[in-house]
Amino acid sequence: MRYLVLFLLGLAIGAALSVIAVNRIHEGQAYPHGVMAVMRAQMGALNGSIKQNRCTANDLQPRIQTLRSVANDIEPAFGEDDERFIKHASALRAATDAALATPPGNCQSAAATLDRISETCAGCHKDFKD
Repeated sequence: MRYLVLFLLGLAIGAALSVIAVNRIHEGQAYPHGVMAVMRAQMGALNGSIKQNRCTANDLQPRIQTLRSVANDIEPAFGEDDERFIKHASALRAATDAALATPPGNCQSAAATLDRISETCAGCHKDFKD
């Protein structure tokens, strides 16, 4: 009986420690996943605005500003020191800076702006995600 109690106690402690370890691993991934989730949401909102023909500066600028702000967090979130990664992150910042400097005036130019930003994302994903 004593061995059974010790076995069950060891099993319970092992399970608890496993849960703690898995939670710690997931905590380390929260920042990069959060950065990508915000970028995905903003890109989706921009695409939605274009599809709804809501392409004024007031509709688009806040989304582009958020993308630009989040672009500053890409390297810290992923801890990448690779020159290709830095180049892709810089290209994203340049594309969003250009969009902020000359805001799209209509849906056609907004779609072109979104395409330029999307291309920078796709290039990075091609090199690092796929």
